[in-house]
Amino acid sequence: MGAGERKIVCAQAQKSLLNEPYDFCGRASMRLMDNLLTDGFSARILRCNGLKTEALDADARWIKLSPQSSWVHYVVKVGEDVVDLTRRQFFPASGYPFVQSYAACKAEWDKLDVLE
Repeated sequence: MGAGERKIVCAQAQKSLLNEPYDFCGRASMRLMDNLLTDGFSARILRCNGLKTEALDADARWIKLSPQSSWVHYVVKVGEDVVDLTRRQFFPASGYPFVQSYAACKAEWDKLDVLE
């Protein structure tokens, strides 16, 4: 991810300051993607299914809802990076905004689909 994309990601993260990230991933990701596209950058929403990384401190509502293998999550792919504005719903101690490589994201989830 280049400096221009990173600036937009950081600005969106500052606007959002998600104190309550639970079940907000779709809306947060859509806003971020729209901001990136508006400024001429390439970005895509990824639908993630089945979290493989053990999320012992995940929001209790997720744990009560279903096993991790059924969880669905949305993030934004920017080049070979993935931006997750709501990762703290699964991993409360994670950085914000959380950025990881596409390969690392793919390793964490059973399935990734690019939404068109």
